[in-house]
Amino acid sequence: MKVHKFYIVGAALVLGMYACTVDKELEYSHDGDISFSANVGKMRSRVLNNQWEGDEQIGVSLGENTASFKAYSIATDGTMSTTEEPYQWEGTPVNITAWTPLTDQEINLTDQTTEQKLYDCDLLFCQTQAKSKEVHLQFNHQMTKMLYMLQGHGAYTDEEAKNARIYFLGYRAVTYTKGIINPIGDVNTPINPRRIDDTNGEAIMVPCEMWDKPLIKVEIGGDTHYYTPRKSTIVDGKTEEERKTGVLTPGAQQKYYIWVDKKGLTVNMESSSIGWDNETIKDDEITDSKFKVVIPEEISILAGYSLQGIENDFIADATHGFSITYTKSEVSDGIDFEGMCDRERSVAENNITFTFKNIRSDIKLTYTTEYMEVGYYLYNNGTYGEDYKDGETAGVIFKVGKHETDDVVNYDGRLTKIHGYAVALTDEENASQGTTFKWKNGNGALHSNEYPEFGIGGGNTTQYIGYQNTKYLIEKAVSQDRTTVPAASTSTAKNSPSVINGTSGWYLPSHTQLKDLESLAGFSGQRYTALNGTYWDSSFDSDANAYIVVFGSGVISSTDFYRAVDSEQKVRLILTF
Repeated sequence: MKVHKFYIVGAALVLGMYACTVDKELEYSHDGDISFSANVGKMRSRVLNNQWEGDEQIGVSLGENTASFKAYSIATDGTMSTTEEPYQWEGTPVNITAWTPLTDQEINLTDQTTEQKLYDCDLLFCQTQAKSKEVHLQFNHQMTKMLYMLQGHGAYTDEEAKNARIYFLGYRAVTYTKGIINPIGDVNTPINPRRIDDTNGEAIMVPCEMWDKPLIKVEIGGDTHYYTPRKSTIVDGKTEEERKTGVLTPGAQQKYYIWVDKKGLTVNMESSSIGWDNETIKDDEITDSKFKVVIPEEISILAGYSLQGIENDFIADATHGFSITYTKSEVSDGIDFEGMCDRERSVAENNITFTFKNIRSDIKLTYTTEYMEVGYYLYNNGTYGEDYKDGETAGVIFKVGKHETDDVVNYDGRLTKIHGYAVALTDEENASQGTTFKWKNGNGALHSNEYPEFGIGGGNTTQYIGYQNTKYLIEKAVSQDRTTVPAASTSTAKNSPSVINGTSGWYLPSHTQLKDLESLAGFSGQRYTALNGTYWDSSFDSDANAYIVVFGSGVISSTDFYRAVDSEQKVRLILTF
C-alpha cells in the first residue's frame, strides 16, 4: 500500500498531514497503555486482500518531535504491540505520527517485476490525534501508483507488441526515515514494472514533476521510443499541463494509455485518488471480464438505440464484448471510446452498429458528429465518409485527430480546428507524365536557421511540420538565383486553382508525416494506390541531401533516410483538415 501528500523541498519530499480515524474498540494490557491498531482505509495494503502479513514494523512517535519513536509490530488482524515500554495515556490529547516500513536501508525501485517487489516499494504514513487510550491508525499511500496500458501498435505486428518492453523512468531508490521520503539519484532511471499481461503493467514511483523529462520508454520491434510530457502539448482539446500528465501525484493512481507506431508514442493519462484497489487491473479482473461501461445519455437517446452484452452496467463477456446499434442520422456521426478494447463499425441499410471486443479495462463512450477512421475518404467539399465518390474524392485519411506537435496556428489562418490528416490518392506526375522529381535544382543554399526543422540530424525528426517546411522551401527558393524545389513545388500545382475547403491545401509531408503513411499499409480502397518506392519528404539537414522514406506495398521497407538532392524520387502529397 502507499501514501499521498508531500512537497519537494531540496532533495527530500516532506509529507503533508493526514487525518486518521478511531473506529474500533480494542482490548489493552493495562489502564495506562495506549492501544494501537491500524489499516489502510479502502486501499490494498502492502500485502494482499487488505490484510497485514503480521511481520510489518511500524514507527510510532508521540508529540511534535519524531526524533524519539518506538517500533511496533502489527498482527494479521491489525492489532499492534511493542517489545519496548508502551506509550502511556496521560489523559490529554496528543499528536500521533506513524509510518511503515520501518527501515534505515535504501528501498530499491528499479525492479518491481513481481507483486511482492511492487509492494515492497509501498510507503505508508498516518498523522492523527489520540483522544483516548484506543487509537486506530488509518494509513495512506505516499507514492504514486503508475499503470501503463498499451492500446495500439500501428504497423508493428501483434507478436512484436506482445513482446514489447515498457518502462517508467524516475528515481532509482528512496530512503524512508521517520515518515520523510528522500529520493536517491536522478529522475532518469528505468523502472521495470510488474507486468500484468501482454499490454498492461504497474509500478510505484516517487511523486515529483516530470515536465520535459522522459517518463515512459517502449522497446518494440527493435525500436526504442520515449514519451516526454510537455506542458504545451494538447491532447483531446486540453494541454498536458491542464491534465497534469507530467505530475506524479502522491497517493494517486495514474493510468497512461499508450499508442505506439513507427514514428513514436502518443500518450493520454487519467488520474484517480479514490483508492488503488478500486482502480488496479488485477489478473482475476481480466479473466472474469467484469469491466464496466459508461454510456452517456446522448448515446442512449439515439433513434433506434439498442444495447447487447451489458448486464447492470457491466460487460458480461470481455472477449466478445458488447455492441450498440442505432439509426444513422448524421453523415459522419459515431461513437468514440476511452479505455482498452477493439472497436468495429458496421452498417446495414440505415442502421449503424459499433462493436467493442477484447475488453481490457473499463470503457467510457462518447458520441461524436465528426466520427472518422483511418481509411475514410476525404471529399473535395471538406467532408469525409466511407465510400469513394467518383470525381469528388480528394484523398484518404491516414491519421485521425491532431498530432501532439501540431497546432492550428501553423496554417496561416486556413484552419480553426485540426480533425486529421489525409494523403493524395496517387503519386504526383511530372510534365512528362513520369512520377519522379528532383528535390532541388540549382546551387542556391536552402539550409538556414530560418528553416522550421533547423538543427535536426540523422533523420531524427519528430514533428508534423510539413506545411511549414514546404512553405519555407518554396519561398526560400524564390530568393535564390536559378534555384527551384521541384518536389515541394508539386504542391503549388496541385492546389491550383484553389485549396480544398476546410483544409490546409496540399503540401510535401515532413519526415515524420511521411513515415506515418504506413498506417494505410493494409488499405486497398477504390482508386487508392499504395506507396511503393522511394519518396521525398520536406525534411533535410544539409544542402547536399534531403530525407526520404522507402516503401514496399505501403510498408516502410528500408532504414535509408536520405538521398542526394539532385536525384529523382517519387512524391506523395498530404494535407491537414
